[in-house]
This record gives sequence, C-alpha cells and structure tokens, in this order.
Amino acid sequence: MQELIKLWKEHEASHGEKNGETSVTGPTLEIRIPSEHVTATNRQVRGGQLWGTDIYTDDSDLVAVLMHTGYCRPTASPPPSAIQELRATVRILPPQDCYISTLRNNVRSRAWGAAIGCSYRVERCCIVKKAGGSIDLEPCLTHTSTVEPTLAPVVVERMMTTRAAASNALRQQRFVREVTIQYNLCNEPWIKYSISIVADKGLKKTLYTSARLKKGEVLYLETHSCRYELCFNGEKIIKASQLSHVHEGENEKNQNHTSNSTNGERNDSENTVVDVFRWSRCKKPLPQKVMRSLGIPLPLEHVEVLEENLDWEDVQWSQTGVWIAGKEYSLARVHFLSVN
Repeated sequence: MQELIKLWKEHEASHGEKNGETSVTGPTLEIRIPSEHVTATNRQVRGGQLWGTDIYTDDSDLVAVLMHTGYCRPTASPPPSAIQELRATVRILPPQDCYISTLRNNVRSRAWGAAIGCSYRVERCCIVKKAGGSIDLEPCLTHTSTVEPTLAPVVVERMMTTRAAASNALRQQRFVREVTIQYNLCNEPWIKYSISIVADKGLKKTLYTSARLKKGEVLYLETHSCRYELCFNGEKIIKASQLSHVHEGENEKNQNHTSNSTNGERNDSENTVVDVFRWSRCKKPLPQKVMRSLGIPLPLEHVEVLEENLDWEDVQWSQTGVWIAGKEYSLARVHFLSVN
C-alpha cells in the first residue's frame, strides 16, 4: 500500500524537523474495503500476501491481515448483502527488524527478516451497513493444537470411475499449496518447515523418520535466529525390570497385541535395546560445504548439546515446530543432510 509509505515519510520528515529524531509511532489511516473483496478466495489471501504478526509489513494485504487478526472469518462465501463495506483504521509504524510468522484462524502469515518501508497494525475495524449505521468488530485469535500425530501418509489410494470424478480431483489439486523454499541463516535454499516434511512416510519401519536418522541422515532445523541439529546417538540397553516399571500402565492396553517393538527397539528375555537421539544447538550457522568438511553430524566443539539420549517419543512434532523433552521450539526451516 503505497499510501502508507507516503504518509510515513511525510510524518517522519515533519517529526524530524521538529524534534531532530524519528517517531516511534505514526499517524492513522482509515481504509474502506468493499464487501465483495472480503472473502478467502481473494487472490491476495489465497497467495498468503501478509508478513508479520500483529505488526505487518506495508505490502501485506489488509483483507488477509483482518482474517489473521480475527476481525473477520476466512470463508469462501461473501458477506451478507446488507453489508456495504468494511472500514479499518490502521496505525502506521516504523519498519521492524524482523516479522514473525504465525498460524491464526487458519491463516498463516509469513516471516521476513529485514526492515523495509514501514509497518502497520490494525487498531479498529467496523462494518458499514447499506441501510446506515455501523457495527464495531472485535479481534478473535484462535490457534491450532500444539502437538499433532507424527504419521502423515503421502500416498492416498483413490478410485475414480467417471470423468466427472477425475475432473473434480484435478480441480482439488489446483488448491494444494506448493512447497515453499526459504533461505536459511547462511543464505542457502532450504525447505520451509512443515509437519509433512519431518513426518514418517509410511507404516513400514524403513519409512520412519527415526529410521532415516539411524541410517546416517541428520535433521537440521532453524528458527529465525538459531539452528538446531537432531541426530542418531546410538543405542541404550534397558533392563527388563526397569522396562516393567516404565510400561506398567501400558501392559493392559497392549495385552492383545504382539510383542513387536517400535522405533528401533529390540527385545530379548532380559534386556531391551532402544535407539536414542541427540538434540543440539549449533554454536554458529555454517554453510553446507563447511559442514560436510567438518563431518555430519557436527563435532561436539561446534554444537551445544541440549538433550542427550532422547527417546524418539520425546520428540513431538506440531504444525508450528517441535517439542523436545517438554520444551517447544518454533521452527521456520528444515533440511535433511547426509554424509554422502
């Protein structure tokens, strides 16, 4: 919205002439939005054209921001015919050092790590009726559940017996969001974090994410400021007496099942061998070429070990990040890296 930048520059110039310094906040601007544009099918909304949380970049689409902040719901149907327009009052703010990505009301904003132009936040929004009068709207923020199942099948069997069914399937595929590439902390292309990237790819043990790590792959994950490493750390032996105490509450549930183990466990009459993993913070984000020269996973002098000998059950993935031993890490990017 070019008008925002213009007003901010005028305000900044006038404020600088008076006080010799820039202002923390700027003027307000009322923006009118015709009701037919307030839908989730709006091209800017579908394209995710918004960056930030609560405070957004100047080129963020206002309809998408209103849905993200909860002033209106992201539905495909237009508002009732009795509504003429929406009026939003925004406060112009200086550019931020970084803009955080969040998922709110089924709308995900994007992250941005550089100060550009100016910013804004929504201070008020109301509905204007065709018959006259207005109704003030209140923001309503809802979030998705923090922990989701690990398994996310990538193959789904479908049976299509008619041309119509095939045509409907093709139309549905057009709305599938593509994988987004982001630049990591070393300015290299990585995949934007998604639970489908780190989830198990099937029901066979060889398709488990934990099995991929055991074979030699290392999972690197980034927040907006730090890089973390998740790797296989060997095996540990649990005596049968200890295992009976740990699984005492699960015996009744599993009494009708076979004794096959999960996540790489091997059982014998006395002991159980369990795969364990290491969660570390990289002391400094390094380019991929340097990491390969040092060795994968990275040597201990290049990482700070946060959790050692983790069971795979202690690693819980969510739509926005990962829980490691009860602590949440909000993730932005992900990358699998192997020695070869």
